[in-house]
Amino acid sequence: MATENGGSNSDVLKTCLVLGGRGFIGRVLVERLLKLGNWVVRVADYTESPQLEPSELLLSDAFSSARASYFHVDVRNKPQIIKGMYFFIYTFINSLHLFAHIFE
Repeated sequence: MATENGGSNSDVLKTCLVLGGRGFIGRVLVERLLKLGNWVVRVADYTESPQLEPSELLLSDAFSSARASYFHVDVRNKPQIIKGMYFFIYTFINSLHLFAHIFE
């Protein structure tokens, strides 16, 4: 589908937050999103650091280029989750102008 500026939707970077991004399923999802090329991936997990394995060159490169970032999150920590929700809502509200064409 073409956008108003003549490009395709695949040219637009999308952002995805992957909770449990260092777990078995999360790792596969993160790698797949990065391979698609039009995703910025936010990896959230309970470990203090991502602890990359040598075979995870794609993710390592993505961290270096800011196409991916890592957040230490404990979903059992209610204040931390609420703080994250406020950040998400704030970011969403401040990005609404990007979706104005949907409501026209």
